[in-house]
Amino acid sequence: MFQSIQVSVGYGIYKINSDGPIGMNTKNDGKVIALLKRGNQFSAPFGGFIEAENVIGLQKVKLIDIKYLCTDLEAEVVEYVIQQNHYVVGTYRDNRLYILLFGGQPKHHQLKGKENDGKNNVFGLF
Repeated sequence: MFQSIQVSVGYGIYKINSDGPIGMNTKNDGKVIALLKRGNQFSAPFGGFIEAENVIGLQKVKLIDIKYLCTDLEAEVVEYVIQQNHYVVGTYRDNRLYILLFGGQPKHHQLKGKENDGKNNVFGLF
């Protein structure tokens, strides 16, 4: 079962579990980002994982920048990898953002407007 996550912020990867940030990094505030309407973003502390099979009427949110789901509390053992430009289905409860699990697995989908056509779009380096 998943217990922690690794989140990409800028060029860094931060480790977070339901108790808060892991490690001594001062930039890691233990928060994850959810997308709102019209491109706005909202951040709140990470609350953990909720099994969504038997929960009715739960409002779903799109959690972004989550890269890895880990099975240990220290976020060292990576069990599930979220693809680049994908969001994870989650929910907001009790002033925290949670990842929803469907049958023990998360759901993630590609962000709209982030289609990758497989072409190299580098114009020039000099």
